Amino acid sequence: MSRQSRVGALENAVVERVLEFDGKTTGSLEAACKAVGPDFTGFARLFELAASEDTRLQIAATWALRKLLKLGAEMTAAHCEAFIETATAQTAWEAQLHIAQSVQFIGSEDLNARRLADIITPWHKAKRPFLRAWTLDALCRLAHRDTGLKETAATLLTKAGEDPTASVRARARNLKKANLL
Repeated sequence: MSRQSRVGALENAVVERVLEFDGKTTGSLEAACKAVGPDFTGFARLFELAASEDTRLQIAATWALRKLLKLGAEMTAAHCEAFIETATAQTAWEAQLHIAQSVQFIGSEDLNARRLADIITPWHKAKRPFLRAWTLDALCRLAHRDTGLKETAATLLTKAGEDPTASVRARARNLKKANLL
């Protein structure tokens, strides 16, 4: 089997695991992502699944997306645009969390930081503390890419330092230490 065929089969396995996701267990999905790792290029299918009205698919597809980016898979300019479109479609807080967590792993200069920030900024008011914390993280990282976002990110970072939830305050402290702004 050629390398291209092998990678294609592994990419199909990721999509199959997304479709089979039970809403709880990520073991087989994680194994499929690790098997293909940084060679993954099938983002279009994941974006399509993440845009589904089925929140189970949103959660699984964005989980896989985050994992693959963390493993070193790289997005093209077209993928970056589709990532932003995918962010607009997320209705499940878990999927929004995965989108926010993914920002740290996107190395492409083609990501439109301002446009993505416009989409995810409202998430910093979410009821779920982890979503608030990781949205703040994403916004600070986006501000590092686009200095026009620094003022807003700095304001939100200051407010997060006073959040009633310890995890949000801890993320704010860590972001200040990382000196992203």
